[in-house]
Amino acid sequence: MGSSWVGSRIGRWAPRWLRSCACAVLLTCGATASRGQTRAVPGTPRAETPAETPAEGRSLPAPTNEMQPRPSRYFSAEALEVAVDPTQYVLGPHDVLAFMLLIGEMRLERLPVLPEGVVLVPGVGAIPAAGRTLQEFRVALEKALKQRYRNFEVFCYLAESRQFRVHVMGEVREPGTLVARSYERVAEVIERAGGFTPNASRRNIELRDPKGAPTVHADLDAYYLRGELAANPLLAPGHIVFVPARKRRVEVVGAVAVPGIYEPLAGESVRALIDLAGGPAPQADLSHVSVDRIDAEGRMQVAVVDLTASTPVVEDLVRVSVRSALLGQRRVFIVLPDGRRETLYLADTETLRSLVGRVTLLDPVVALAEARLVTHDSTGATSETTVDVARVLRGEQDATLHDGDAFSIPAVRDYVYVTGMVARPGRFAYRADWSVGDYLGEAGGASPGGNRDRVSVFGRAGGTRGADRASSVERGETVHVNRSTSSKLANALGIVTSLSALVISVVALTQ
Repeated sequence: MGSSWVGSRIGRWAPRWLRSCACAVLLTCGATASRGQTRAVPGTPRAETPAETPAEGRSLPAPTNEMQPRPSRYFSAEALEVAVDPTQYVLGPHDVLAFMLLIGEMRLERLPVLPEGVVLVPGVGAIPAAGRTLQEFRVALEKALKQRYRNFEVFCYLAESRQFRVHVMGEVREPGTLVARSYERVAEVIERAGGFTPNASRRNIELRDPKGAPTVHADLDAYYLRGELAANPLLAPGHIVFVPARKRRVEVVGAVAVPGIYEPLAGESVRALIDLAGGPAPQADLSHVSVDRIDAEGRMQVAVVDLTASTPVVEDLVRVSVRSALLGQRRVFIVLPDGRRETLYLADTETLRSLVGRVTLLDPVVALAEARLVTHDSTGATSETTVDVARVLRGEQDATLHDGDAFSIPAVRDYVYVTGMVARPGRFAYRADWSVGDYLGEAGGASPGGNRDRVSVFGRAGGTRGADRASSVERGETVHVNRSTSSKLANALGIVTSLSALVISVVALTQ
């Protein structure tokens, strides 16, 4: 017994809200069953999904798990971008409609659009559906029902979207015929066809209609790199997706977000190509963009264009260089205490004092009084001076900076030595804010028998002074932990005990 019998039994006694629930359950069960019947065609080769690179300047992430199931060419997942708009969705063969008629009793039906493009409605007959939007079909359905019934309510919804064949040809890894759904786009079927070959054009993809409609072009670089959804059009039954070979490449370098090699479109402007490369960097100087082209005789021609005043097209360009606005400004090369090297650009009136405020690390391991500045005068002669950072920050020492000067801040190279009764005696880096207790902690603390509260500090000049845990330590000094008094007494007592035992043993042997 079919769904109409179930609907008639429910419709006789169920309240209106329960009838609506029953309709929803019927739709859900039907959609689940239809999805369960979607299978890959046996023996159909499966297409790998390689890492696609929309342009040499960027790349898409590749699957990391080699054991992932590869998508079938004849499988289309039920994943909608947005809810179906009944005023926009155009019906076609093999769409399935959920039909509910309330007239004394409730009738529930799942009605397919037949291959001839009509829907057979029980008790009414065939109603044309193919080429109509879902809303237009609802109007036609209601009009046909009025010719047979007087008091009724009718509901009609899309239960399952149709699948259809499309043909993917050209520069793809596995060309052939695939199955798609009406809400899928060009990028999805190209992915299931194995993806692009290395020579494929990603910006001139042709979407041909076998019925003779004008050819639509897809630009998947604009889709991937600029997020333009319109550049990745929807598919229709019988569409031919043709991926031609790439004919031109232009290298975009300099002050752009993602330098690389990109494919230009016919008539595309230089600025649009720069935007495809992520757009100009903040320091880009668009008034002086260098463009290289090869003339008819094979010679390189170089010109400088102002993109703020004109919009030249790419034409026969082979390279676009976006100059940085920082070129020509004063630079200072910085060497930091950890060995890193940086290049800083200077303001017109910037001096050593403002530069120090930008780069100085106020850390105890930095030798602030031993910074070095290498500069040169108007004749090109270089000179090197020692810079005390503290004096510079107080305004007591300053200097004019020139393009190419070098400023370095060394790390403290001196050490403090910890010896004696400690767990890990050795050499430790000097820190200006450390005391005796800090160095003892770095050395693992006093070992058993060591006096951690009273230590000896040996200076670099040979002098010795007593110190406690809070005492300061200078570069190159040695912190020595002596034995505690109790440890010395215990050691002496042990020696006396050993000697007594020896004497007793000798006396016993001589008697």
